[in-house]
Amino acid sequence: MRAIVYISGLVIGLLLVLSSFAPATAENFAEPQVEGGLAVVVNSKGAPNEIPLSKLKVILKGEQQRWKDGTKITLAFMKTSTGIGEDMAKRIFGMTAKELNKYFLAQVFQGKMSSPQFFDSEEDLLKYIKNNEGTIGVTSFKNASGTTISVDGKKAI
Repeated sequence: MRAIVYISGLVIGLLLVLSSFAPATAENFAEPQVEGGLAVVVNSKGAPNEIPLSKLKVILKGEQQRWKDGTKITLAFMKTSTGIGEDMAKRIFGMTAKELNKYFLAQVFQGKMSSPQFFDSEEDLLKYIKNNEGTIGVTSFKNASGTTISVDGKKAI
């Protein structure tokens, strides 16, 4: 019986992973909703001042789980049902919001990462980042406060 439950879990996880790689079509991507772009905000503990986009993707996908100084990285995002969340999925991950949700669900289900923290408001997101060491998140550039890092030499994505 345990083997059946285990195998069922593996099959479900595999299906979630495979569905997250569905080809993106033009209809999946609406125009950007966040005027002025997005900003990467961090708790200053452990985070660099600048990062290449390729490295940012690795971190935000949960593939790197500690900063260079050993501080645990915590991911904090706006919910993908928000304009910022949708833009983040498109601009950073090259996915739709639905695809990004499936990706995180599969990663957490498989034990590859801890679940990111999701927020309804930028105020709550920024407060969480400020108060939790090692946290990194994405918000609108116009409302970014605290410590922001440059991505490929730019403050806005």
